[in-house]
Amino acid sequence: MGHLCVDQNGLPVMRRCLGHNKWEELVNITCQFEMEANELSQRLNKLKLELNEELPALDETYRNNVVYNTSQLLGNAKHKIQPVDVVNVNKIIDAVTKEKTKQNDAESSAIIGLYDLLMDTDSTVLELSARLNTTNNLLYNFEGYMDKLGPHLHDLKSCKPQNALVNITNLVDMRVAKGLQILVSQKLSVFYIFPDCNQYTGIAIYDRAAPNRLNCFHHYYWYRLLYANESVDNLKAEPGLQTATFLSHELWQSLKSAGATYLIFKIYANNAFFIEKLPPEKRSSLQSHVLSISIPQVMKDLPRQLVFLLRNLKQAQVLKESPQLNYYCGYWDYVGWQTNGVTTRQNNASQDEDAIVVCHTNHLTQFGLLVGSSFKQLPVQADAMQLHHECILDMVTAVGCGLSLFGLMAIWLTAMLSDRWRSQHATKLLLNLSLAMTLLFGMLLLVYINEWVLRFAFNVHRVACIALGATLQYLVLLLFTWMLLIGYLQYRRHVTVLMVRSEHVVLRMATIAWLVPLLPTLLLLFLDHKSYAPIPYRPRDIATVCYPSGTGLIYSILLPIGSVLIINSCVLCRIIHSVSRLRHRNRQLVWQQLNLFMLLFSQLGLTWIFGICSYFRLGLVFNYLFCIMGTVQGFILFVYFILLETKARNVWLKLLTGRRQVQSTT
Repeated sequence: MGHLCVDQNGLPVMRRCLGHNKWEELVNITCQFEMEANELSQRLNKLKLELNEELPALDETYRNNVVYNTSQLLGNAKHKIQPVDVVNVNKIIDAVTKEKTKQNDAESSAIIGLYDLLMDTDSTVLELSARLNTTNNLLYNFEGYMDKLGPHLHDLKSCKPQNALVNITNLVDMRVAKGLQILVSQKLSVFYIFPDCNQYTGIAIYDRAAPNRLNCFHHYYWYRLLYANESVDNLKAEPGLQTATFLSHELWQSLKSAGATYLIFKIYANNAFFIEKLPPEKRSSLQSHVLSISIPQVMKDLPRQLVFLLRNLKQAQVLKESPQLNYYCGYWDYVGWQTNGVTTRQNNASQDEDAIVVCHTNHLTQFGLLVGSSFKQLPVQADAMQLHHECILDMVTAVGCGLSLFGLMAIWLTAMLSDRWRSQHATKLLLNLSLAMTLLFGMLLLVYINEWVLRFAFNVHRVACIALGATLQYLVLLLFTWMLLIGYLQYRRHVTVLMVRSEHVVLRMATIAWLVPLLPTLLLLFLDHKSYAPIPYRPRDIATVCYPSGTGLIYSILLPIGSVLIINSCVLCRIIHSVSRLRHRNRQLVWQQLNLFMLLFSQLGLTWIFGICSYFRLGLVFNYLFCIMGTVQGFILFVYFILLETKARNVWLKLLTGRRQVQSTT
């Protein structure tokens, strides 16, 4: 009893209870007895055991001494901390903070000093301790303890501190003023603000001195208290701003009427306790300090949005390595970083190196600035099921592209074998559409080959990324231009019943189709070439494809595609309405009309409607419908214009059997 027993990772050995007073048997485990363990682990383990024995008799002085002694142990053995030590410290803090009667300044300063040391612990050690949920427990206990400390600090009636300030550690700087109390260490800061005492509703943190800024903790940073009427734009432009937040007058009045009396702002200098429960390659990358906002006595959801600002601390480095990753604000939910209820006013990486990102939230918790790609429509914290579906969709897309290329090659071979069939106006239009599809589906197949085999990293080859993104953009727009022109011809044929017989109609349409898509592509290249964003391949974090993002994606691709889809949808409805009104309908005619609908639905690109639904995340079913139907357009053309078309089919029958099929006259 009391022996220090750890596994090969330095974590305390644990075993499951199997029920009926039986425990899981441990195999291949060697316990470290106290004489073999390092001195820090021995003393922390002993302190934890003594604390458990003394819990019924804990008093204020004893709690203060326990936390202070734990801080001293960690400070003296800073580079020898093991995962088991973090686990034991967590148990000590858990016992001290839960078995309390009243918080006090001395204890709170000791706890902040202890947390400051923990935040400086080697990241590998914290990663291992996080397997036992230790970092989340540490964070949860700290947040809860500090939130409950406020009423013990100030008398709301007199706006004066309730007791003398006591600081038992040299790791923390403590400041007291009217309606304000601050506890600051190098990596952790807590601000208590009582707005009814001083009219302040926010805090701004800086990394340099300036007028009206107060210094904290031996010149490590400066701060300024904010009023409710601050200008976000002016605040954003202030030099050296690290993070800031404030409540508007309307928001504070609403919360005050709900019972709020004080505000708590905590700033974490690093992500030591914010370890996502995902493999490292799938985690979000934190780019800022973490800002925690608490308003005790107030429900989680706010009646109005709360603004906060975060500096991108790593932007210069990220812009070098991957210049088109987007920045966005998220909140911590003790599993990973999420974005629900948090909006980012500006999330484009083309800002200057000192850019401040402005965000809004409708709930309270810890917030951070994250980095990621904007094209993959999966959440940053994609779970295993989402990644599984993404892999299936990639396979379906690759197979669909392969089928389309097979069908398109058959169309090209048919044209090569028959001059007569190739010389028809309809065939010339078909060949132009087939060429557009061949280029697009061939490029997509190459992208998948690169993702699965070659793994050429576009995120480190900027020129290649822009070239690939512009090429894909042009080919998509080219295909949709042909679909629009074919929709026009089908309308003339089935609705107005006017056939265009000009010998130059194919040349004119080809000129329009191949030149018009150049306009938005070149405009985006010249006006905003940085919008061509590399798209990471999640399992390896390698960008194997590039595509327009942000406003470039919206105005140069989504808007033209959406316009063509709307026009062609109207054309299809008008054609079906016109054909359905024909008299003397019989079973064969109904079948022909159904075939016509299926052909036009694919030929006019209406399968891409499922792609738009997928982009706006309207359901996983649309992802599958788009990947299945949108990528087999070339194969559908092969079925309708080669297998089901008598003249084209005769070309192959004559080649393979030496005879041709006689066309039925019935």
